[in-house]
Amino acid sequence: MTNIYIPQATENQQRVTAGDISFVHYAERDSLQKSRVVFNCYVISFVVNGEKAIFRPSNNTIVSTGEGIVIPEGNSLMAEHTLNAHQYSSVLVYFPAKLAHDFLNRHKLSTKQTSVQPDYIKFKQTNYFAGYIKSLQALIHDGQNLPYQLAANKVEELLLVLLQSHGDKLISLLQSNKPSPQLLLKNLVENNLFNNLTLDELAFLAHKSLASFKRDFEKAYHIAPGKYIRDRKLEIARQELEQGKNASSLYIDFGYDNLSNFSSAFKKKFGISPKQYQLSAQPI
Repeated sequence: MTNIYIPQATENQQRVTAGDISFVHYAERDSLQKSRVVFNCYVISFVVNGEKAIFRPSNNTIVSTGEGIVIPEGNSLMAEHTLNAHQYSSVLVYFPAKLAHDFLNRHKLSTKQTSVQPDYIKFKQTNYFAGYIKSLQALIHDGQNLPYQLAANKVEELLLVLLQSHGDKLISLLQSNKPSPQLLLKNLVENNLFNNLTLDELAFLAHKSLASFKRDFEKAYHIAPGKYIRDRKLEIARQELEQGKNASSLYIDFGYDNLSNFSSAFKKKFGISPKQYQLSAQPI
């Protein structure tokens, strides 16, 4: 699977560019398979028609028609598709980290260094945003030249509106645009246990090669990531059985093709079949 680099990959879309700021009307056919997307700038995406599924290192979400999302630099897995006869479409705002830092400095905005940087900020498109999107679409479709300062003012307007509703979360997102070197690999895996991501995709989100991801994970946690995932899922399955759920209703959600394979894996780990475990867990 090849990497898609943003904003370079959208250069064939309708757009207005002023220096390192771009406003893009993105329209594309379905892409149901996850793509590896490398963001080389900040992106604010307004979904006009369809759904965008996005996986980040610590979280994932679906952005639907009438919603928007702020995405910082870094790696993501994404899939976009339409829900009707029209193409998937969105309006994108690209701007560099320098502009984000200038915005924070100019308005004297900061948050505690201990604040956890969010993977993204998702928001509803209000009437204000609807007007903002219309103004961008008019600029894009007219294809007129846009002075840099006017483009920067359009980005600042957007950031000021988002600041009103997301405050410290937005400040934290803009303060640091690079993944933390202290990224906890186990948390990355934990947060994606049931997202059906391959080890290769998890390595991509961790900004590592597959070999270094496996090596670093095993070095830190003394267990291979694949085995960790299998064991954690079985631990969670055991908890589900204790709460009265049946193995026949669990095995698909836990990544097994059939009940027999799930039962064998469960027995290999716990020394007892799911049914026997459930019977033994019942109060006498």
